[in-house]
Amino acid sequence: MSKLKLLSQDDLAEISDRFGEILEVEVSKSLPAKEIEDLDLDIVLNYEDEQLDVDVDVGVSFDELSEINQDQIMSAIDEAYLKFDLFIDENFRV
Repeated sequence: MSKLKLLSQDDLAEISDRFGEILEVEVSKSLPAKEIEDLDLDIVLNYEDEQLDVDVDVGVSFDELSEINQDQIMSAIDEAYLKFDLFIDENFRV
């Protein structure tokens, strides 16, 4: 796999925004929207020594009758990371 290009602050902002969009799409595809009351995404990028680490904390508030479980949320996050990796490969690798 090729290495990341040198990332600017603008690149990091774009990466964070895009990952947020990908997460929202994957969560909305995997979980019934009518059962979600609130979705809070906390994305933390750490870029040091040309290494990018991305951590996410997804907070979901459910309707009281919701049957959504943690496995469904984790599956959506895993799928988002796969799509995010493709985005990075296509846009930020040399």
